[in-house]
Amino acid sequence: MNKELLILKRKKAKEQHEKGWSNRKIARLLLASKDSVGKWIQMDENEISMDNRGWKKGKSRKYTPETKQQVIKIISSLANTFARKSWE
Repeated sequence: MNKELLILKRKKAKEQHEKGWSNRKIARLLLASKDSVGKWIQMDENEISMDNRGWKKGKSRKYTPETKQQVIKIISSLANTFARKSWE
């Protein structure tokens, strides 16, 4: 979900909550979980417009050497599986 849509959903959730709507009803309206709606309505105005999801830009994940090897094995295994299926 892009940032603008998330911010709009958060604002709409706050508006509907102030009108007396339940979290479940707001969740159905916005196609979100009721837990997310609960978090959104507790946010203050500054938090609503911030997007703290995912990794920070420019910051890579830190893997242990063992994890890196496991990832390489999985990727090569998947590549081999798809390569074989395309020739069959």
